[in-house]
Amino acid sequence: MGVIMPYGVAIREAIASNDLAKMESIAEQAKQIVKDQGDLSAALLDLLEAIEALKNKK
Repeated sequence: MGVIMPYGVAIREAIASNDLAKMESIAEQAKQIVKDQGDLSAALLDLLEAIEALKNKK
């Protein structure tokens, strides 16, 4: 199995597969990405706020 980006679809596919090895592999990949990237949701909110601030300056 190659590397699959563990976004919602990949994680849900791993769960649906009922394949323990696949599920563990995806979980490890997801944990590493979270560790490397931090909180993507918070970063996105910061980005959206910055966009709105720039739009409001015009």
